[in-house]
Amino acid sequence: MPLPADTVDAAEIVHVFGSGDVVRGILHWGRRRLGVAGAVGALLATGVAGAGAHAAEGGAGTVALTTPGLAVGGQVVHTVTVEAPESGVLTVGFATADDQRPWGQQDEWTHGVTISGPDGVAQPCTYPSYEVLTGQVRCELPAGTHTLTYRVRATGPSWHLVADARFASASGTADASATGRFDVTGGAVVPMDWDVLARDGSGAVRAYSHYSGEWGRFDIEWGRPLGVDWGRYDRLAKLAPIDVRGRGGDVVARDASGVLWYHRLAGTGRTAFETPVRVGSGWGAYRSIRGAGDVTGDGRHDLLAVDGSGVLWLYRGTGDPARPFEARRQAGTGWGVYTSLTGGLDVTGDRRADLIARDSAGALWLYRGTGDGDAPLRSRARIGTGWNVYDTLVPYGDVTADGNPELLARDPSGVLWMYRGTGDASVPFEARVQVARYWDGFDAVL
Repeated sequence: MPLPADTVDAAEIVHVFGSGDVVRGILHWGRRRLGVAGAVGALLATGVAGAGAHAAEGGAGTVALTTPGLAVGGQVVHTVTVEAPESGVLTVGFATADDQRPWGQQDEWTHGVTISGPDGVAQPCTYPSYEVLTGQVRCELPAGTHTLTYRVRATGPSWHLVADARFASASGTADASATGRFDVTGGAVVPMDWDVLARDGSGAVRAYSHYSGEWGRFDIEWGRPLGVDWGRYDRLAKLAPIDVRGRGGDVVARDASGVLWYHRLAGTGRTAFETPVRVGSGWGAYRSIRGAGDVTGDGRHDLLAVDGSGVLWLYRGTGDPARPFEARRQAGTGWGVYTSLTGGLDVTGDRRADLIARDSAGALWLYRGTGDGDAPLRSRARIGTGWNVYDTLVPYGDVTADGNPELLARDPSGVLWMYRGTGDASVPFEARVQVARYWDGFDAVL
């Protein structure tokens, strides 16, 4: 429960270790009052559970955690109760919940979450204060029952957070842990972040995101390695945008012999891939292979391919990693006029994956998705001209928290541009914004 504004900082809480003397602790309190921990809010002193603490007689340790949420501009008290059969160290760390992007370098001074301890009182704990991104509460505890409380204050965005409390016993036989989620409400919405995969000339692939890097978006110095043997492929395509939690479209890759390989996302909490699965041979017949997102409306990601005659083929996703695609179906003719296909985005806001095609004159065309596997695309509508200034178009996720995905474009000089989605089929993108430089060193961006 959040503290009332006129609360006098809980100065009557006393800390007594393990089987310590309660009276002595009270006398010590009588000589010293707990102080207010400045502008960042005080962390309440550790205290006695009930009338006093006592040493446990062996057995397993336990940790209980209570984590109420709070509004921006407010503060709240969390409670950790530890049953410690022996001495050990309690730590409480903090991270964003799985439905939001992890904290990054650019959040270091803007996250607005503080965890701190009382002024002028000796405690067995250290506190992360404003370094909550990487720091943690750390308390060295003797055997016994301990109830600790700490105060959280929030001044920034509406984060969804998780507190992770862990007790590491001295012998390692009485370890325990607990987690608790708490939300910050009333602030700016925090968008998900998304990965762009880029391969350099050595065949190494790295993941870059909008919020990565210490100095700016898509900083090429902050790529996360995903493998070094991707140079054996002459075509790479992701089936749909991939968020930084490693969810979204898997990747397909064609080798020089025409064999297609399926790289499934590993589901490890960030972008990583399982061992590739061989899809089949004969894929050298296609001039273009592109992920389509779910154009059939069955919840599975599909694949599109254009052959040398300009015929468009649809490979429906199966959801089975051992056999990821059904046999091909013809989806159209005359597609040889296009130099680029970009799929996997719902740019019209109707919850159906659309397809964007660029012709040799630089005109950009939108094919709205139908969700019907027999006729997955509507007739085309022109949505722009002059797009032949770019050598790569990349489908990207929603990084503005407005529900509309974005489109990335790289020009030959290596400048990366972002077109923010509008959700309007007639004008699906806003004017471009430069988001990065020096991307000309990559031979594949997806």
